[in-house]
Amino acid sequence: MGDKKRAKKWIIQEKKAIFLTFFFFISSFFFCMAQTADNPDSARARAQEARKRAGDFEGNLYFPSEWEAAEGQYAKAGLIPKDSGDVIKAYNEAAEAFNRVFGLAIPLYAQAREDDIMTIRGYLITLRARDLFPEYLLLADRTAVLALSQYEAKNYYSARDTAAKALQMFNVLETAFNAWLLRVEILARGFAGYDSEHFELGGDIINDAMDAYMAGDLAAAGEKAEEALSIYNLVLLTSWASYAELRSSLAEGERMAALDMKTDIAAREFFRIADSDNKTALELLKTQKYEDAAKLFINAEAMFVIASITTLEKRRAAAAAIRNANEKIRESDRIARNAGITRKGGQR
Repeated sequence: MGDKKRAKKWIIQEKKAIFLTFFFFISSFFFCMAQTADNPDSARARAQEARKRAGDFEGNLYFPSEWEAAEGQYAKAGLIPKDSGDVIKAYNEAAEAFNRVFGLAIPLYAQAREDDIMTIRGYLITLRARDLFPEYLLLADRTAVLALSQYEAKNYYSARDTAAKALQMFNVLETAFNAWLLRVEILARGFAGYDSEHFELGGDIINDAMDAYMAGDLAAAGEKAEEALSIYNLVLLTSWASYAELRSSLAEGERMAALDMKTDIAAREFFRIADSDNKTALELLKTQKYEDAAKLFINAEAMFVIASITTLEKRRAAAAAIRNANEKIRESDRIARNAGITRKGGQR
Protein backbone atom coordinates (compact mmCIF):
# COMPACT_ATOMS: atom_id res chain seq x y z
CA MET A 1 0.00 0.00 0.00
CA GLY A 2 2.88 2.33 0.88
CA ASP A 3 4.52 1.58 -2.44
CA LYS A 4 1.36 2.60 -4.22
CA LYS A 5 1.20 5.89 -2.34
CA ARG A 6 4.84 6.59 -3.09
CA ALA A 7 4.28 5.79 -6.82
CA LYS A 8 1.25 8.05 -6.95
CA LYS A 9 3.17 10.84 -5.23
CA TRP A 10 6.04 10.34 -7.65
CA ILE A 11 3.70 10.64 -10.63
CA ILE A 12 2.22 13.83 -9.20
CA GLN A 13 5.69 15.29 -8.63
CA GLU A 14 6.72 14.27 -12.14
CA LYS A 15 3.68 16.01 -13.64
CA LYS A 16 4.47 19.13 -11.63
CA ALA A 17 8.03 19.07 -12.90
CA ILE A 18 6.87 18.72 -16.50
CA PHE A 19 4.36 21.55 -16.04
CA LEU A 20 6.98 23.81 -14.46
CA THR A 21 9.43 23.00 -17.23
CA PHE A 22 6.81 23.81 -19.88
CA PHE A 23 5.79 26.98 -18.02
CA PHE A 24 9.42 28.05 -17.82
CA PHE A 25 9.88 27.40 -21.55
CA ILE A 26 6.79 29.39 -22.49
CA SER A 27 7.72 32.20 -20.15
CA SER A 28 11.22 32.29 -21.57
CA PHE A 29 9.85 32.33 -25.12
CA PHE A 30 7.53 35.26 -24.49
CA PHE A 31 10.21 37.00 -22.46
CA CYS A 32 12.58 36.70 -25.44
CA MET A 33 9.85 37.88 -27.76
CA ALA A 34 9.22 40.84 -25.53
CA GLN A 35 12.90 41.58 -25.40
CA THR A 36 13.02 41.35 -29.20
CA ALA A 37 9.99 43.63 -29.52
CA ASP A 38 11.68 46.11 -27.19
CA ASN A 39 14.94 45.96 -29.14
CA PRO A 40 15.59 49.15 -31.17
CA ASP A 41 17.30 47.19 -33.95
CA SER A 42 14.29 44.88 -34.33
CA ALA A 43 11.92 47.85 -34.34
CA ARG A 44 14.06 49.50 -37.01
CA ALA A 45 14.08 46.27 -39.04
CA ARG A 46 10.28 46.10 -38.87
CA ALA A 47 10.02 49.68 -40.13
CA GLN A 48 12.46 48.92 -42.94
CA GLU A 49 10.47 45.86 -43.96
CA ALA A 50 7.22 47.83 -43.94
CA ARG A 51 8.90 50.55 -45.99
CA LYS A 52 10.19 48.04 -48.54
CA ARG A 53 6.81 46.34 -48.85
CA ALA A 54 5.01 49.64 -49.45
CA GLY A 55 7.63 50.64 -52.03
CA ASP A 56 7.50 47.27 -53.79
CA PHE A 57 3.83 47.92 -54.52
CA GLU A 58 4.44 51.52 -55.63
CA GLY A 59 2.85 53.16 -52.62
CA ASN A 60 5.23 56.08 -53.11
CA LEU A 61 3.67 56.69 -56.55
CA TYR A 62 0.04 56.13 -55.68
CA PHE A 63 0.07 58.03 -52.37
CA PRO A 64 3.04 60.42 -52.40
CA SER A 65 1.80 62.56 -49.50
CA GLU A 66 1.26 59.58 -47.21
CA TRP A 67 4.58 58.11 -48.30
CA GLU A 68 6.42 61.35 -47.52
CA ALA A 69 4.78 61.49 -44.09
CA ALA A 70 5.89 57.91 -43.37
CA GLU A 71 9.37 58.72 -44.64
CA GLY A 72 9.46 61.69 -42.29
CA GLN A 73 8.55 59.49 -39.34
CA TYR A 74 11.19 56.95 -40.33
CA ALA A 75 13.86 59.63 -40.67
CA LYS A 76 12.84 61.13 -37.33
CA ALA A 77 13.18 57.73 -35.64
CA GLY A 78 16.68 57.42 -37.04
CA LEU A 79 17.74 60.59 -35.27
CA ILE A 80 16.69 59.34 -31.81
CA PRO A 81 19.53 57.74 -29.77
CA LYS A 82 19.25 53.97 -29.39
CA ASP A 83 19.33 54.16 -25.62
CA SER A 84 16.29 56.43 -25.60
CA GLY A 85 12.97 54.95 -24.63
CA ASP A 86 11.29 56.76 -27.52
CA VAL A 87 13.22 55.12 -30.36
CA ILE A 88 11.17 51.89 -30.39
CA LYS A 89 7.91 53.80 -30.36
CA ALA A 90 9.11 56.05 -33.19
CA TYR A 91 10.10 53.10 -35.39
CA ASN A 92 6.81 51.34 -34.65
CA GLU A 93 4.90 54.45 -35.69
CA ALA A 94 6.94 54.63 -38.89
CA ALA A 95 6.20 50.95 -39.58
CA GLU A 96 2.49 51.54 -39.02
CA ALA A 97 2.58 54.52 -41.38
CA PHE A 98 4.24 52.46 -44.13
CA ASN A 99 1.77 49.64 -43.52
CA ARG A 100 -1.09 52.08 -44.07
CA VAL A 101 0.48 53.16 -47.35
CA PHE A 102 0.87 49.50 -48.28
CA GLY A 103 -2.80 48.80 -47.50
CA LEU A 104 -3.90 51.73 -49.65
CA ALA A 105 -1.58 50.84 -52.54
CA ILE A 106 -2.38 47.14 -52.87
CA PRO A 107 -5.79 47.45 -54.60
CA LEU A 108 -4.55 50.19 -56.93
CA TYR A 109 -1.43 48.24 -57.82
CA ALA A 110 -3.46 45.10 -58.54
CA GLN A 111 -5.99 47.08 -60.58
CA ALA A 112 -3.23 48.72 -62.64
CA ARG A 113 -1.71 45.36 -63.54
CA GLU A 114 -5.16 44.03 -64.43
CA ASP A 115 -5.84 47.09 -66.60
CA ASP A 116 -2.53 46.61 -68.43
CA ILE A 117 -3.34 42.98 -69.09
CA MET A 118 -6.94 43.61 -70.12
CA THR A 119 -5.95 46.39 -72.53
CA ILE A 120 -3.68 44.06 -74.49
CA ARG A 121 -6.12 41.17 -74.19
CA GLY A 122 -8.98 43.33 -75.47
CA TYR A 123 -6.90 44.35 -78.47
CA LEU A 124 -6.12 40.73 -79.29
CA ILE A 125 -9.72 39.62 -78.84
CA THR A 126 -10.99 42.43 -81.08
CA LEU A 127 -8.71 41.23 -83.88
CA ARG A 128 -9.89 37.61 -83.39
CA ALA A 129 -6.56 36.37 -82.06
CA ARG A 130 -8.37 34.05 -79.65
CA ASP A 131 -10.25 32.44 -82.55
CA LEU A 132 -7.10 32.12 -84.64
CA PHE A 133 -4.63 31.07 -81.92
CA PRO A 134 -6.67 29.88 -78.90
CA GLU A 135 -3.90 27.83 -77.30
CA TYR A 136 -1.63 30.84 -76.85
CA LEU A 137 -4.22 33.06 -75.21
CA LEU A 138 -5.46 30.25 -72.99
CA LEU A 139 -2.02 29.92 -71.40
CA ALA A 140 -1.82 33.66 -70.70
CA ASP A 141 -5.40 33.75 -69.39
CA ARG A 142 -4.68 30.97 -66.91
CA THR A 143 -1.66 32.86 -65.59
CA ALA A 144 -3.72 36.04 -65.16
CA VAL A 145 -6.44 34.12 -63.29
CA LEU A 146 -3.80 32.59 -61.01
CA ALA A 147 -2.49 36.08 -60.18
CA LEU A 148 -6.01 37.18 -59.27
CA SER A 149 -6.54 34.22 -56.96
CA GLN A 150 -3.20 34.94 -55.26
CA TYR A 151 -4.22 38.56 -54.64
CA GLU A 152 -7.51 37.41 -53.17
CA ALA A 153 -5.59 35.03 -50.88
CA LYS A 154 -3.37 37.97 -49.82
CA ASN A 155 -0.25 36.30 -51.26
CA TYR A 156 0.77 39.68 -52.55
CA TYR A 157 4.33 39.02 -53.63
CA SER A 158 3.39 35.81 -55.42
CA ALA A 159 0.49 37.65 -57.04
CA ARG A 160 2.77 40.49 -58.11
CA ASP A 161 5.23 38.12 -59.77
CA THR A 162 2.48 36.06 -61.42
CA ALA A 163 0.76 39.20 -62.74
CA ALA A 164 4.09 40.43 -64.12
CA LYS A 165 4.51 37.09 -65.86
CA ALA A 166 0.97 37.27 -67.29
CA LEU A 167 1.62 40.79 -68.57
CA GLN A 168 4.87 39.65 -70.17
CA MET A 169 3.02 36.80 -71.86
CA PHE A 170 0.40 39.17 -73.27
CA ASN A 171 3.14 41.53 -74.46
CA VAL A 172 4.79 38.68 -76.33
CA LEU A 173 1.46 37.70 -77.87
CA GLU A 174 0.75 41.28 -78.93
CA THR A 175 4.14 41.63 -80.63
CA ALA A 176 3.92 38.25 -82.33
CA PHE A 177 0.36 38.91 -83.48
CA ASN A 178 1.31 42.29 -84.91
CA ALA A 179 4.11 40.59 -86.83
CA TRP A 180 1.63 38.02 -88.13
CA LEU A 181 -0.76 40.80 -89.21
CA LEU A 182 2.06 42.40 -91.22
CA ARG A 183 2.70 39.05 -92.87
CA VAL A 184 -0.98 38.84 -93.83
CA GLU A 185 -0.88 42.38 -95.24
CA ILE A 186 2.24 41.63 -97.28
CA LEU A 187 0.56 38.58 -98.78
CA ALA A 188 -2.71 40.43 -99.43
CA ARG A 189 -0.91 43.23 -101.29
CA GLY A 190 1.11 40.78 -103.36
CA PHE A 191 4.35 42.11 -101.88
CA ALA A 192 5.92 38.79 -100.81
CA GLY A 193 7.87 38.53 -104.04
CA TYR A 194 9.67 41.84 -103.55
CA ASP A 195 11.80 40.37 -100.71
CA SER A 196 10.97 36.69 -100.56
CA GLU A 197 14.07 35.75 -98.55
CA HIS A 198 13.28 37.98 -95.60
CA PHE A 199 9.58 37.22 -95.90
CA GLU A 200 10.22 33.51 -95.35
CA LEU A 201 12.76 34.25 -92.59
CA GLY A 202 10.14 36.26 -90.70
CA GLY A 203 7.79 33.27 -90.73
CA ASP A 204 10.48 30.97 -89.32
CA ILE A 205 11.26 33.43 -86.52
CA ILE A 206 7.59 33.80 -85.55
CA ASN A 207 7.40 30.03 -85.20
CA ASP A 208 10.52 30.05 -83.02
CA ALA A 209 9.00 32.79 -80.88
CA MET A 210 5.83 30.84 -80.23
CA ASP A 211 7.75 27.64 -79.50
CA ALA A 212 9.72 29.55 -76.86
CA TYR A 213 6.49 31.03 -75.50
CA MET A 214 4.87 27.63 -75.05
CA ALA A 215 8.08 26.35 -73.42
CA GLY A 216 7.91 29.19 -70.88
CA ASP A 217 11.01 31.02 -72.12
CA LEU A 218 9.31 34.40 -72.32
CA ALA A 219 12.52 36.41 -72.67
CA ALA A 220 13.54 34.49 -75.79
CA ALA A 221 9.95 34.56 -77.08
CA GLY A 222 9.84 38.33 -76.72
CA GLU A 223 13.14 38.81 -78.52
CA LYS A 224 12.08 36.55 -81.38
CA ALA A 225 8.70 38.24 -81.71
CA GLU A 226 10.37 41.66 -81.87
CA GLU A 227 12.80 40.37 -84.47
CA ALA A 228 9.99 39.00 -86.64
CA LEU A 229 8.10 42.29 -86.35
CA SER A 230 11.20 44.23 -87.44
CA ILE A 231 11.78 41.92 -90.39
CA TYR A 232 8.21 42.22 -91.64
CA ASN A 233 8.28 45.99 -91.21
CA LEU A 234 11.43 46.02 -93.34
CA VAL A 235 9.86 43.76 -95.97
CA LEU A 236 6.79 45.99 -96.12
CA LEU A 237 8.91 49.15 -96.39
CA THR A 238 11.07 47.63 -99.14
CA SER A 239 7.97 46.44 -100.98
CA TRP A 240 6.29 49.84 -100.79
CA ALA A 241 9.50 51.43 -102.13
CA SER A 242 9.57 49.09 -105.12
CA TYR A 243 5.84 49.42 -105.67
CA ALA A 244 6.04 53.22 -105.50
CA GLU A 245 8.75 53.22 -108.17
CA LEU A 246 6.57 51.02 -110.37
CA ARG A 247 3.54 53.27 -109.94
CA SER A 248 5.73 56.29 -110.64
CA SER A 249 6.76 54.80 -113.99
CA LEU A 250 3.17 53.96 -114.89
CA ALA A 251 1.95 57.45 -113.92
CA GLU A 252 4.73 59.04 -115.96
CA GLY A 253 3.79 56.94 -118.97
CA GLU A 254 0.19 58.10 -118.76
CA ARG A 255 1.35 61.70 -118.30
CA MET A 256 3.42 61.58 -121.51
CA ALA A 257 0.53 60.00 -123.41
CA ALA A 258 -1.79 62.71 -122.10
CA LEU A 259 0.61 65.44 -123.17
CA ASP A 260 0.90 63.91 -126.64
CA MET A 261 -2.87 64.17 -126.91
CA LYS A 262 -2.80 67.82 -125.75
CA THR A 263 -4.98 66.98 -122.77
CA ASP A 264 -3.39 69.87 -120.89
CA ILE A 265 -5.46 72.02 -123.23
CA ALA A 266 -8.43 69.86 -124.15
CA ALA A 267 -9.04 68.51 -120.61
CA ARG A 268 -7.20 71.12 -118.60
CA GLU A 269 -8.93 70.60 -115.24
CA PHE A 270 -8.38 66.84 -115.15
CA PHE A 271 -4.78 67.22 -116.31
CA ARG A 272 -4.10 69.87 -113.65
CA ILE A 273 -5.33 67.56 -110.84
CA ALA A 274 -3.31 64.64 -112.20
CA ASP A 275 -0.16 66.68 -112.58
CA SER A 276 -0.47 68.11 -109.07
CA ASP A 277 -0.84 64.61 -107.54
CA ASN A 278 2.09 63.36 -109.59
CA LYS A 279 4.38 66.16 -108.43
CA THR A 280 3.38 65.67 -104.79
CA ALA A 281 4.00 61.93 -105.11
CA LEU A 282 7.49 62.59 -106.50
CA GLU A 283 8.29 64.73 -103.45
CA LEU A 284 7.00 62.00 -101.14
CA LEU A 285 9.17 59.49 -102.97
CA LYS A 286 12.25 61.61 -102.29
CA THR A 287 11.45 61.69 -98.57
CA GLN A 288 10.95 57.89 -98.53
CA LYS A 289 7.24 58.08 -97.75
CA TYR A 290 6.70 55.23 -100.13
CA GLU A 291 3.19 54.14 -99.23
CA ASP A 292 1.76 57.66 -99.51
CA ALA A 293 3.70 58.22 -102.72
CA ALA A 294 2.43 55.00 -104.29
CA LYS A 295 -1.18 55.88 -103.50
CA LEU A 296 -0.82 59.35 -105.02
CA PHE A 297 0.88 57.94 -108.12
CA ILE A 298 -2.12 55.65 -108.58
CA ASN A 299 -4.45 58.66 -108.30
CA ALA A 300 -2.34 60.65 -110.74
CA GLU A 301 -2.24 57.78 -113.20
CA ALA A 302 -6.03 57.45 -113.05
CA MET A 303 -6.56 61.19 -113.57
CA PHE A 304 -4.17 61.25 -116.55
CA VAL A 305 -6.18 58.39 -118.07
CA ILE A 306 -9.42 60.29 -117.41
CA ALA A 307 -7.94 63.40 -119.01
CA SER A 308 -6.97 61.36 -122.08
CA ILE A 309 -10.40 59.73 -122.30
CA THR A 310 -12.07 63.12 -121.91
CA THR A 311 -9.91 64.49 -124.70
CA LEU A 312 -10.81 61.56 -126.93
CA GLU A 313 -14.48 62.03 -126.14
CA LYS A 314 -14.22 65.70 -126.97
CA ARG A 315 -12.47 64.85 -130.22
CA ARG A 316 -15.08 62.27 -131.08
CA ALA A 317 -17.80 64.77 -130.27
CA ALA A 318 -16.04 67.41 -132.37
CA ALA A 319 -15.58 64.96 -135.23
CA ALA A 320 -19.23 63.96 -135.00
CA ALA A 321 -20.23 67.63 -134.99
CA ILE A 322 -18.07 68.26 -138.03
CA ARG A 323 -19.59 65.29 -139.81
CA ASN A 324 -23.08 66.51 -138.93
CA ALA A 325 -22.19 69.99 -140.14
CA ASN A 326 -20.78 68.63 -143.38
CA GLU A 327 -23.88 66.53 -143.85
CA LYS A 328 -26.02 69.61 -143.32
CA ILE A 329 -23.86 71.58 -145.73
CA ARG A 330 -24.10 68.87 -148.35
CA GLU A 331 -27.84 68.59 -147.80
CA SER A 332 -28.23 72.32 -148.04
CA ASP A 333 -26.14 72.37 -151.20
CA ARG A 334 -28.22 69.58 -152.71
CA ILE A 335 -31.44 71.41 -151.85
CA ALA A 336 -30.04 74.61 -153.26
CA ARG A 337 -28.97 72.90 -156.48
CA ASN A 338 -32.32 71.23 -156.85
CA ALA A 339 -34.06 74.52 -156.28
CA GLY A 340 -31.89 76.12 -158.99
CA ILE A 341 -32.71 73.40 -161.43
CA THR A 342 -36.38 73.81 -160.72
CA ARG A 343 -36.25 77.54 -161.31
CA LYS A 344 -34.47 77.05 -164.61
CA GLY A 345 -37.03 74.49 -165.71
CA GLY A 346 -39.85 76.81 -164.86
CA GLN A 347 -38.36 79.61 -166.93
CA ARG A 348 -38.43 77.45 -170.00
